Amino acid sequence: MLKLVSFIFELLRLCILLALTLLVLGGVEKVIYQWIFGQPLYHWSMTLGNMILFLVLYRNYFQFKGWYKSENNKKLNKVSTRSLTLISIGLLLIPIWIG
Repeated sequence: MLKLVSFIFELLRLCILLALTLLVLGGVEKVIYQWIFGQPLYHWSMTLGNMILFLVLYRNYFQFKGWYKSENNKKLNKVSTRSLTLISIGLLLIPIWIG
């Protein structure tokens, strides 16, 4: 029962961290694009890029700081981390080429 409760708390924590991360990164990106281009740019690809970036952050850092402890918690390997980070950066830069 205790494992189930800690899992539910961890799931709630994950949702809150995701929302905060998307809000902060989205706001920062809008400000940067407005500063560079004179108008705020936002595209669906930027949200997807931020979600992938959150996945990397969660798997490599946040999951070890939470309530739910499991022997299955493992960091992403270096190749996966770098690949996902490059994909995320590419998705964040797509509005520059489109707009």
